[in-house]
Amino acid sequence: MNLSGKNNMYPWQADQWDYLLRLKQQNRLPHALLFAGIAGTGKAIFADRFSRLLLCQQPTLSNQPCYHCHACRLIEGRAHPNVLWIEPEKEGHAIKVDQIRDANEFIYQSALQGEYRIIIIHPANSMNTNAANALLKTLEEPSSGAVIILISDSFSRLPATILSRCQRILFPRPHQTQALQWLQSELANPATDPALLLKLAHGAPLAALKLVQENQLAGRQILFDALALLAKRQGDPLKSAANVQNMEPVHLLDYMLSWTMDLLRLQLGVGAENLLNTDYKEQLTALSERTDPQRNVKLMADLQRLRAEIYAGIHLNKTLLVESVLIQWMNAAA
Repeated sequence: MNLSGKNNMYPWQADQWDYLLRLKQQNRLPHALLFAGIAGTGKAIFADRFSRLLLCQQPTLSNQPCYHCHACRLIEGRAHPNVLWIEPEKEGHAIKVDQIRDANEFIYQSALQGEYRIIIIHPANSMNTNAANALLKTLEEPSSGAVIILISDSFSRLPATILSRCQRILFPRPHQTQALQWLQSELANPATDPALLLKLAHGAPLAALKLVQENQLAGRQILFDALALLAKRQGDPLKSAANVQNMEPVHLLDYMLSWTMDLLRLQLGVGAENLLNTDYKEQLTALSERTDPQRNVKLMADLQRLRAEIYAGIHLNKTLLVESVLIQWMNAAA
């Protein structure tokens, strides 16, 4: 993850920053922090910024990292000897036990520069069982000067033994007006609808912007158009699967989940105004009248299971995964 250039704190993070700053100034900073909230609110960027503040050699008068000193530059290049990021080797995969063992060894080493030794685990809920167990000992017996920051989009998936040893810092969704204002200022194409992006991202501004920056909306359109055709028996699931092979499996599953959940919303009478995929309202409304709710519920459960398996580190054949879920959708829509 490239965190460079993020010198300005997001406006919705001010309360969390002020709280941690007070703890630091009072020498009450916990050795383990859990940054919790939905994906796309900037928790990792906040963690990067806070690690800079802890090690910055020339903090500003307003208690912000300078971004120019030697320590700040090393952190920007992921080269500071006192900061260790632990992340999956590939997006959507698990953090492994060997990575946490390396982190445990790192945390007990003497600090080479500055007083803090900082480990940032992102996302913490992607640790497999062995990795979580390996981290527990360090949380139980922290060394002096250690700060361990766990970042989680789904902290309920973390073991209770780890949760109980971390001070939780919540990053809720920003207010919609604030999020829309920020998102509008970041979009290069004025024709792009920020309200739709924000809805697709469940109110998370950075996730909404990522949809545009990574051109995910194009893959979403190919997938949704394929789903509409398959429901009419006008497409081939194997050919459709080949057309979306460039999509990350987690992204594909998330879009299919949003599609299926929208169908169930309509079938349960929740109302079209509560749809996530509002730009596909017409297709979803027609499909809600001719698909079986029970089959949609089963499809949703299977999609959630596949997503959980990916995050648990289970290797799934991408081609077979995509083909199987499209075939299942076509059968559910029969």
